[in-house]
Amino acid sequence: MKKLHYLFLVQLFTFFLSPLKAQDTVIVLKDPGFEETPKLGGQTLEIIKEWTDCGKIKFPNETPPDIHPNGYWGNNIPPHQGKTYLGMVVRDNGSNESVSQKCSSDLLKSHKYEMSVHLAQSPNLISGSRSYGVVVNFTTPTVLQLWGGTNNCDEVELLYESPPIDHNEWKTYTFWFRPKSNISTLTFSAYYKRNTIVAYNGHILLDTVSDIIQIE
Repeated sequence: MKKLHYLFLVQLFTFFLSPLKAQDTVIVLKDPGFEETPKLGGQTLEIIKEWTDCGKIKFPNETPPDIHPNGYWGNNIPPHQGKTYLGMVVRDNGSNESVSQKCSSDLLKSHKYEMSVHLAQSPNLISGSRSYGVVVNFTTPTVLQLWGGTNNCDEVELLYESPPIDHNEWKTYTFWFRPKSNISTLTFSAYYKRNTIVAYNGHILLDTVSDIIQIE
């Protein structure tokens, strides 16, 4: 009788513990804080060692994103964490900037995941308009899109889209998604806000991307 009671307790403990195991599944990205020497996008072909610049594939005539802060384009917002962060723009010629990386392990179809990012916009990001050849301030609110795929820079499935970012202080955006297929790479992209008819000049600042936690 004691043995049966012991087995019952073991099974009961295992039953209640099993849902927690899914929450222990953590997928990590390398250099999630974009820690690198500050640099303008046009200063080097490799913006940061752990990330792939997708713009050189989609828009080969455009420069890569910038590593801030160093007063570039009039931006002096301090990092949310660490020493540096990433700045990405959208342009009035229809081009946009994005970066990609392979995950430490696949995100599985139909499983639910949670992650967070820190976003801001600078009051100043002054650069040249591609369409009109004049200096403008790239401050029209811009969104962050998170795409999943199987190769770097794939935009197979949109996993998350932020609201238009118009605040000059860092804010945390926590979100959940459930992939419709297995995902092995993630792409972070600056993009135009919804219902945009004409391309515009804007930017988004990205820092401190969290680990990805599977939750069930």
